[in-house]
Amino acid sequence: MWRGGLNMVYVGVALNESAQYTLKQRIGDEHICFGPIPGDEDEPWPQELCRCEVLMLWGSRVTETLLERLPHVRWIHSVSAGVDSVPFARLQERGILLSNSRGLHGRPISEQIMGTLIAFSRGLHVFWRNQQAHRWDRSYAVDELTRKTLLIVGAGSIGRELARKAKAFDMVVRGVRSFAEPLPYFDAVYSVEDLEALLPDADFVVVLTPLTPKTYHMISTRQLSRMKPSAVLLNYARGPVIDESALVQALKRHQIGGASLDVFEAEPLSPDSPLWTLDNVLLTPHTGGWSPYQDEREVTLFIANWEAFQQHEPLPTAVDLARRY
Repeated sequence: MWRGGLNMVYVGVALNESAQYTLKQRIGDEHICFGPIPGDEDEPWPQELCRCEVLMLWGSRVTETLLERLPHVRWIHSVSAGVDSVPFARLQERGILLSNSRGLHGRPISEQIMGTLIAFSRGLHVFWRNQQAHRWDRSYAVDELTRKTLLIVGAGSIGRELARKAKAFDMVVRGVRSFAEPLPYFDAVYSVEDLEALLPDADFVVVLTPLTPKTYHMISTRQLSRMKPSAVLLNYARGPVIDESALVQALKRHQIGGASLDVFEAEPLSPDSPLWTLDNVLLTPHTGGWSPYQDEREVTLFIANWEAFQQHEPLPTAVDLARRY
């Protein structure tokens, strides 16, 4: 029950009963409220939302309009790792803290990526189509992941979990991030300036970097032309990190071996997109990070940030408003 006071928390995402109970126990039933986030200005705005100091919601729901209605908010926690659409300048002006859920989705995303690597290596996507056509065809050149080079663009928490799994398959794992430094499970880590030089040796290129003005279309025609004809490109970051039109052309020309996409420049993907009909593409509807354990992990992460917030310490998953991730 909402009774007013300091550090009132408004949870604007759907959580299961167990997760809600955990939050109430840790924060205090009188300091937390669960409810909707209005879709537009004409909808009723809950009084509890307008009075909150702490807000948990999807990053995509953080808008200029929302902030105008929240004069008391001091900290916003995004349950998504991506916060590319957030009005960063306004947050900076008002001194509002922002945290996200980076690292929360490392296990499910890395599992899906490994499944995709196996599918392309063993030809499972091709054999599935053959099965539907009742066609016995052994012409696909099946391979192993052993000794194949995996290039992870964005060696953050998800990238590190992927590297750990990939080493179990005896892959060569290289990483690219904003600055080069040794990391566990990576054979080598390079700065982003080295990306194009690394592409020709990569058998699989997995994009996991945040979307920022600097990473918009960081994979486009020039980068695709540097890749092996057999290489597979996977995007589990944000759609606009890859130039989708350039990718479609590269796939149609078999300039690269294939692609696996969980995110797109516009979502949901249009029924008219040529990506649907390309035989060297695996598509999933932005489900890579979903897990039945998501609410449990989300609450654990939020509480860690909450404890730091209460002690006026840096938030464990604070977003750098200047760097936008």
